[in-house]
Amino acid sequence: MNWLVAGLLVVGFAASGRPAATFDVKRFGAAGDASTLDTAAINRAIEACASAGGGTVYFPAGAYLTGTVHLKSKVTLSLDAGATILGSKRLADYPGPFEGLNPVPPLILGKGVHNVAIEGYGTIDGNRTFNPKGMEGMRGPHTVQIIEGKDITVRDVTFKDSANCALVLRHCERVNVDGMTAKGGWDGIQMYDVKNVTISNCRLFTGDDCVAGSHWENVTVSNCVLNTSCNGFRAGGRNVLINNCLIYGPGEFEHRTSQRRNLESGFQVLPNQGPPAQWYPNKVVAAGPVDNMILSNVTMSRVRSPVWIDYSADLPNRRNSLGVGRIIVNNLTATEVGRTPFYVFAPPDHPAKSIVLNNVRMTFAGGADETSSHAQGFSPFSVLESYGIYTRNVEHLELHDVRVGYRERDLRPALMAENIGTLEVDRFLAQREPTGASPFLLAGVKRMLMDGKEPAAAKVRIKGLELEAGQTIAGEPFPVTVTVENAGPDGLAEVPLRLGEELLSRRVWLRAGETARVRFVNLRPKEPGARIAQAGPLAKEFAVLPKTEGRPVAAPYRAFQNSDAQLQQLDGGFFYIRSRGGYAVLDRADQYGAIYLQDALPRNGAVLTRLENPDLRTHWLGRAGIIVRNDISKPGQSTGYLILGASPANGHSLEWDSDGDGRIDKRTELDGYTLWPHWLKLERRGARFIGYYGADGANWTKVGEVELPGADGALDAGLFAHQSSARFQGLQVSGQHEPERRRK
Repeated sequence: MNWLVAGLLVVGFAASGRPAATFDVKRFGAAGDASTLDTAAINRAIEACASAGGGTVYFPAGAYLTGTVHLKSKVTLSLDAGATILGSKRLADYPGPFEGLNPVPPLILGKGVHNVAIEGYGTIDGNRTFNPKGMEGMRGPHTVQIIEGKDITVRDVTFKDSANCALVLRHCERVNVDGMTAKGGWDGIQMYDVKNVTISNCRLFTGDDCVAGSHWENVTVSNCVLNTSCNGFRAGGRNVLINNCLIYGPGEFEHRTSQRRNLESGFQVLPNQGPPAQWYPNKVVAAGPVDNMILSNVTMSRVRSPVWIDYSADLPNRRNSLGVGRIIVNNLTATEVGRTPFYVFAPPDHPAKSIVLNNVRMTFAGGADETSSHAQGFSPFSVLESYGIYTRNVEHLELHDVRVGYRERDLRPALMAENIGTLEVDRFLAQREPTGASPFLLAGVKRMLMDGKEPAAAKVRIKGLELEAGQTIAGEPFPVTVTVENAGPDGLAEVPLRLGEELLSRRVWLRAGETARVRFVNLRPKEPGARIAQAGPLAKEFAVLPKTEGRPVAAPYRAFQNSDAQLQQLDGGFFYIRSRGGYAVLDRADQYGAIYLQDALPRNGAVLTRLENPDLRTHWLGRAGIIVRNDISKPGQSTGYLILGASPANGHSLEWDSDGDGRIDKRTELDGYTLWPHWLKLERRGARFIGYYGADGANWTKVGEVELPGADGALDAGLFAHQSSARFQGLQVSGQHEPERRRK
């Protein structure tokens, strides 16, 4: 059959006067019945359209099952209402290999194309095609990916259940995305190395970031509604305007990698950097600046952190970052925000140039005290030293008409600013408790202007010096608290603290006669030995102990690892586990490092331990805690498998094997905050298990209660880590054993 003749439906005229043809995919053999593979027919229609000089490939109502189709220049894919391009679940229908991190091509691929469009009121369904060899051991093909394209339009189409990201643009120019909808999948729109892009009137409901990428230039995003279980925006570029958008959580679709639903940040800045070589082996992209990014007229609700700007992490692909220039936030309203503040953290030797907030209103969850920020690390899930705004290493910070408050009583400062060149604050209003911290906690601020004037200095009296009870270990975080009183008029009080040869300073705002506790957290003495802490006339001596050298795990304890792990037994009944693993979550590969007692937990008993965070682990990734199993040394095989885990910063969960196949497949919701140190307790009553966490080992909060199939007789009980680390104080297993042991 002559497909070109058979497929020609309509001949119209483009603006140039040349004919613009429409090609119906059914005329090229597409069945549209959701079961017949229509890949070849769709590709024939596209090829015929391109050969005719361009036009429209039309999808009437129906479900077109397909693997990879190849978009050509001057071709528009038009989906009628009721039409669905349905991604095949067979990976063989996406023939590779394909360059970059994805080993298979996308559902729709355009490479080196120009003047292309995907439009209409139909749906492109990725059909949740998972790939065990893809990223994170699960990601399948992107839905639409355009590489090195120009003059691209995506209009009105709905993306559903993408097996990876919905719309991916790489090295593209002149792009217009209007009225797009995304439901589920990972990122909604992901763009890398793009110029002159307009995104408007989109509705993105995603499991991962709604809009993500870096190396943007001349990009506007407007009038969009974003709902996600990750970040609303996670992006970096130059000349970027995000205007008139609504961002809210929790996500309607879970984050497929971590199974959580909490919205991490409304706006997370990703500094431009050269990508890892494996992303695009045939194209080198140098780092570019992040500058003149503007967030304007944006409403956020139920986000963990409203804005997160961080390029301090020591990651290989951030080392050549050109950093952050100017970022402006105008007219931001953020309600029901979590415990993590508006956050800016740049490296000390590469500070952000200018961060400006104008007319910003933010209401946080609150509910934390001055001790909550110790040993927490830094992430959009962390509880930090201030509840409202936290900034480090910025040349110029401006806060104009900013109001911050909280729902639950919070004793932290409203603003923490460290190593700031110039801090300008005017018409700043902060909710605070009468017995709480000063509204400002400052360190290394060279110049400060309050309502256009340099603030007066308070007259400080040192009233108290407290060192937290317990051991101070070289290289690990510890806190010191200094109590001060203002004996003069309202003003900024300088609070000095000397630790050996190191002199530290904090400044706080105090009213006349006011007393405040000023906390220095996450201090890290480098060397062991006797030290003196001194604040004004008060001094206290303390000992810094050497870090305990770990030794191999010895009987009666056993060690097992099927990932890159450190398993160490320490003096005083302590253990240390640090385990990597090749997957973000346990259920993908059942990888862990564990220290355990064989057959230790009887049918009625309990396991108890205390966890510390010496490495300041952070974010949601990973777990550490208690593990029980018929045989801990047989991952992927042994049943009766359950963990009570603490994520580095996102709370606690029970995760278990519900069907007896030897792999975790169920979990309680992971949507909290992890405060270190803490205790974990797992109780067993036959096949029923109850998990708890607590701050003191005496008062407990229930995590969950589950019935565990395959939990027969005595179980192995121990400590574990996956993609995380922890130091454990003790492994206490109690209960009455039956006369017969399960194994010798």
